Amino acid sequence: MIKKLFIIFLCLIVFQNGYSQKAVYLLPTTSHSAITNPTFFYTLPKTAFKVDVVITKTSNFQGLYADFAEKLLGITDFCKENAVSYKLKKITVTPFTVPDEKLQFVAELSQTQIQNNFLQSLYAKNTLPVFQVASKLEQPDTDILPDFFKNYADVVLQQSYETYTETKIIDGIVTQVPITQTKVTTKTLAQQAQEAAHFIEKIRDDRYAILSFSQEIALTKDAFEYLLNQLDELEKKYLELFTGITVFEDMYETLVIYPTGESSLLHICSVIPNSGFSTAQSKTHAYNYYLKYTPQHVTDLQADFNASLASNSKYKKNSGYSIRKAIPAFVSLVNNDIEEMLGMFPIYQFGLVETLPANADSFDILKWVYLY
Repeated sequence: MIKKLFIIFLCLIVFQNGYSQKAVYLLPTTSHSAITNPTFFYTLPKTAFKVDVVITKTSNFQGLYADFAEKLLGITDFCKENAVSYKLKKITVTPFTVPDEKLQFVAELSQTQIQNNFLQSLYAKNTLPVFQVASKLEQPDTDILPDFFKNYADVVLQQSYETYTETKIIDGIVTQVPITQTKVTTKTLAQQAQEAAHFIEKIRDDRYAILSFSQEIALTKDAFEYLLNQLDELEKKYLELFTGITVFEDMYETLVIYPTGESSLLHICSVIPNSGFSTAQSKTHAYNYYLKYTPQHVTDLQADFNASLASNSKYKKNSGYSIRKAIPAFVSLVNNDIEEMLGMFPIYQFGLVETLPANADSFDILKWVYLY
């Protein structure tokens, strides 16, 4: 009888050692960890957010002849000085996963896994994770000013003619000969403005002539509309020399942020009207933008239950794979205490790290971790 019990006990030991998975250790391990079999390393995932920010830059450029706008054209609503302002246009949030450097583990293979070439099979099935590279999108350094507005005053020279007489002796006779001399002088800003104003008046006269059908030849509908559009566009260009122009330009910024379980509100960036985008938090509350996370499952009761189990003297801690499940959370954009819903996203950081039983050789660990 004793011999039979010994054989049964021996078989149980062999069965346990042959088919049970060895322990998994959180790195860094201590020297007391007795690891003798082959191992592999893995890291739990965590959620990151790629944030694409679009900011509208509004540039107001003073017209070249702004000082003459009211005097020559009677315009009072015009840009009096150059100014730049910035405003948030759009924020797009895209979740992706990255390894959590604080949750790295080493798993020791069981004898069964060694015999079944588990490690070779694990590495063969593992594919390198594709991480989304978030790089800053630089705004191209291009000249956004229209050529007409920018280059109109480049030619500021004009020709003037002076006529005078010069005394010459021709065939012994003293004669007064008329001489004409051409001079090139620079136009004053007032002269340039006066010419532009006269041209605007001419454009308006031409438009009136077309609208009143003063021309001798009747125009087709297409020709009529084309001439009016051309005159309107030309007048607009010349008026901008007095009123100034406003140019809207979209600027792009990309950054990556990582939610933490410590706070449900995470600062993204600041958009300051007179200086633009910044990752630093502004002292002015209204300029700051945040992501707010609202988990749809709270793990407090689970954590309390696990703590209660661990306090029991008969409780035996699991030593198998450690995994972490993502918890869905509503994510909102917050600015000046106003929330805008962006969507629901899974966030690993809000989940509990769970340790499975050791006898889980067939568990597909690759679905839960990054393998190294």
